[in-house]
Amino acid sequence: MSDHQPDSRSLNFAGDVDELGRPLPMSVEVLRARTEKWPVSERTPAGVAALLARSRQMYVDGYYTFENFMDAVTRSLQAVEAAFRVRLNAGKNTSFAQLIDQAKAGGLVGDDAHEVLHFGRKFRNSQIHATDLPALTPAMAAGMVGASHKLVAELFEAEG
Repeated sequence: MSDHQPDSRSLNFAGDVDELGRPLPMSVEVLRARTEKWPVSERTPAGVAALLARSRQMYVDGYYTFENFMDAVTRSLQAVEAAFRVRLNAGKNTSFAQLIDQAKAGGLVGDDAHEVLHFGRKFRNSQIHATDLPALTPAMAAGMVGASHKLVAELFEAEG
């Protein structure tokens, strides 16, 4: 995508912050470096790992198309749903809400994570069924995508 121009909206934000909390300029390299901080477990099943990889790529591509930050969040939450489906050996007819509740009942997530996951599920559903083109800031998207990566990594590192 090096021949593409950055989305002017993306340039209004920092790409990340350094170890002292100072803003780093928005660039593909800074965004890619940010995604490399998010944990990925080698035990994650290929399909779930592919969804997470796609969410990272969409996050980086937000540099060129601002709406990709939102799409990265949606894809990362899809990876969380897929991870629960695998870990809980759930069928296709089990809803994301049911998976979240089963994960709590099975001790895979605590009360706080349970609540945040239901918020994330509602957020994802509102975006999937939106009638306009929603967007999130890079920092908001990074928090959500990073949290999805952390949860999935923990789900498969704890498996055994």
